[in-house]
Amino acid sequence: MLDVIEKLLALQDRDQRLRAFQTELAHLPEERKAREKQIADSAARLEQAKTRMKEIEVEKKTLEVEAQAKRDTIARYRQQQLQTRKNEEYTALAHEIEAGEKAISSIEDKEIELMEEIEKLKPEIATAEQTHAEEKAKFEQILAGLETKKTNLEARATELQADRTRFTEGVDEDVLERYNRLFQTKNGTAVAPLEHEVCMGCHMKVTTQTVVQVKSEKDVVHCPQCGRVLYFPV
Repeated sequence: MLDVIEKLLALQDRDQRLRAFQTELAHLPEERKAREKQIADSAARLEQAKTRMKEIEVEKKTLEVEAQAKRDTIARYRQQQLQTRKNEEYTALAHEIEAGEKAISSIEDKEIELMEEIEKLKPEIATAEQTHAEEKAKFEQILAGLETKKTNLEARATELQADRTRFTEGVDEDVLERYNRLFQTKNGTAVAPLEHEVCMGCHMKVTTQTVVQVKSEKDVVHCPQCGRVLYFPV
């Protein structure tokens, strides 16, 4: 095998691994964003439940104040009944008292409904708090793992970047430039084996002349179909 082919194969191996590391690094922000959304969603669910609980407490308090005001009014009407001697006024006060009691009954029904909702919300909030705490702890652990992964990938990418330089030494600039271009345009495979007269890069059959040229191992030969550098695997 030509020395330049061996160097290009070694270079391609480093470049393929380097590309894989860079792809992983590029996806890390998306993964982090997805994890952040998970924790934000669980926090939002928890906050929503707590907000509803606060709204119920405020509504319940308002109803209690309203009911007490009705009771105070009824007490005042009853006092007036004791003092009046007019049947019409007594009857009117009785109607007001009856209306007030109905209003209190309606308020108490609403209070019962709110109390029932509170009882339902309590376990929901407890579950939401537990879920949020678990997801937050998990996220922090994953985040730490992502940071470690990022550091490791960057270190390995730096090592490969330095290592690949060794295999560019002595390679003709035109050959290296074409290799780099092919690597970018041919999905990371610039050098492909020739098997059974077929380029394993594009899977197209080559001419007999091309096979002879590759076998002679005198010069760099390119696939006439895809342009990849061809070689016979050992």
